[in-house]
Amino acid sequence: MNIQTVTHGGISFVDVVNPGNTEMKYLRNNYDFDSLHLDDFTNKTQVSKVEVYKKYSLIVLDFPYFTKNGEQKTQNGISKTIAEKIINVPKAAIAPLPIPQFSGSEKKRRIFTSQVAFFIGKNYLVVLHDGNLTQIDEVFSQCQKTLQNRNKYMSEGAVFLAYKIIDVLVDSCFPIINDISSKIDKIDRELEKFQSKKTIEDISLTKRNLVFFQTMIKPMRPMFTQLEEGKYSELNGFMQPYWGNVLDHLIKIWERLEDNRELIEGISMSNESILSYKNNEIVKFLTVITSVAFPFVIINNLYSMNIVGLPLAQDAMIVWILFGIIFLSGTGILIYFKFRDWI
Repeated sequence: MNIQTVTHGGISFVDVVNPGNTEMKYLRNNYDFDSLHLDDFTNKTQVSKVEVYKKYSLIVLDFPYFTKNGEQKTQNGISKTIAEKIINVPKAAIAPLPIPQFSGSEKKRRIFTSQVAFFIGKNYLVVLHDGNLTQIDEVFSQCQKTLQNRNKYMSEGAVFLAYKIIDVLVDSCFPIINDISSKIDKIDRELEKFQSKKTIEDISLTKRNLVFFQTMIKPMRPMFTQLEEGKYSELNGFMQPYWGNVLDHLIKIWERLEDNRELIEGISMSNESILSYKNNEIVKFLTVITSVAFPFVIINNLYSMNIVGLPLAQDAMIVWILFGIIFLSGTGILIYFKFRDWI
C-alpha cells in the first residue's frame, strides 16, 4: 500500500503516492473524507480550489513538471522511473504495463500537469499526489529522518505543514521557468545563424509549455489572494501572512511567464517574417524563370508542329533566328521587371 505516515506533536503527515483502490478504501475507512473528493482525484476531474468543510479543509492545486527526454509514463500517468523510485517496486512489476511509445519530437522536454490534494484536519494532513512531484516525498523523507526537521515542518500544526509543502512546490516552479528562459535564449541564438525544422519545433514546443504552465498558475492567484485576505478562518489566523508569501511568489512566476510568452511570440513572429520573405524570394525567382522561358515555350511549340507556311521554317538559319528572338524576348522581360522594381 502506497501510504506512509509520520507523526509528531499530535500531528500526522500522511503521504499517499499514486493512490489506487486499496489506498482509497483505506482513506474512506479511516478518515471522514467525502467519497466524491477521493473519486475526483482518481479521475482527475478537479480544478485548483479551496473548500472548507466541517471536519476538514481541502486544497487542490496543479503544478508543472518536466518529462525527461525519452521518459515513459505508465497507465496512471506516473513516469516509470519515478514509480520505481518512490513506490519502491521492482522493475519487473512495472515492465508488463503497456507503455506508449513516443515519437522523436515527443521525446523533448514537455510540461505536464501533476495534481496534489491536501486534506487538512485538526490533527492530520493527508497529501494525495501521483508521484511526479518529488518535492513532496523529499519533505516527507526529511520529516522521517530527524526530530529537528519534524519540528521545522510539523510543530505549528497541519495547516502550517500544508503551507510548507505548498511553498516548496511553488518555489520548484522557478527552475522550470529558468529552463524555459534558457530555451528561448537558445532559440534566439539559433535563428541568428540559421533556421531549421528543429528550431521551428522548439518554438512550437516552448509556446505549448508556456500555455500549460499559465493554465496551472492562473487559478491559483485568486485562491491565495483570498487566503491572504482571510476568507477562510480555518486556514488563516497566524497563517495569513504566510499565504501572502506564497501569493508573492505566484505573482513573480506569472510575470515571468508573461515576459517569456511575449518574448517567444516576438521570436515566432520574426521567424515567420523571415520564412515569408524567403518564400517570396523563391516565388519571385520561379516567376522570373517562368517568364523568361515563356517565349521559348511558345516558339518551340509553334515550330514543333507540322504546319505548312511557318515563316522561315525551311531556312537553314531558322534555329539561330529563333534563338535570337527568344534571347531578345527574355532580355526584354528582365528589363521590364527591373523597370517596375520587381527584381
